[in-house]
Amino acid sequence: MNKAITLFILLVTYSALALADEGEVVKEDVCGLGNTIIETTDGWYIAAEHYSGVYLYEGDIVSGDMKTYGMQELTRNDGESGDFYIEDWEMFIGDAFEELCN
Repeated sequence: MNKAITLFILLVTYSALALADEGEVVKEDVCGLGNTIIETTDGWYIAAEHYSGVYLYEGDIVSGDMKTYGMQELTRNDGESGDFYIEDWEMFIGDAFEELCN
């Protein structure tokens, strides 16, 4: 029974990681509010408002559910995380700026 529980936990953890988006922070402290723009590995620009936890800096690699509106936990590659409100994901970085600065 113990092996079944361990296997279940591993599968759930792996499934969550497999579904997570990954990207690199390309702009930090957007509009002076700790907000950030992340370019995902599939080419989207994520407009993320910082709410709590770690701040993200240019060059940080992050993962999490970035293409879902609302409050999401984003995790840096060092394991530290923070809560960010995903405003939108855009094809162009200028549109992501507009989301965060209006």
